[in-house]
Amino acid sequence: MSVHREEERFVIRIELSAEFGAGYEEDDDGYAWLEAWRLNVQPRLVRAVFEQLRADNRFDAIAVSRGKSQDEELEIAVRFDSHRRARA
Repeated sequence: MSVHREEERFVIRIELSAEFGAGYEEDDDGYAWLEAWRLNVQPRLVRAVFEQLRADNRFDAIAVSRGKSQDEELEIAVRFDSHRRARA
């Protein structure tokens, strides 16, 4: 049985940066701003993305590891199931 498959890509890229005053010496804060992002913002963002991807039961979403650090990249495989009906 032949299966027809279609693929597409949608990318959300977030570039993180921090600015400090003139008296700042490199690594003074030990990248505390980045740790705050990873502990507080990033988990909420990931939960929200998955919540929205799964809001339509015709779509399955799973995190896919491609050997990259989870601190630096989240790749999600989303599959549409044409046999499922949208929730009313």
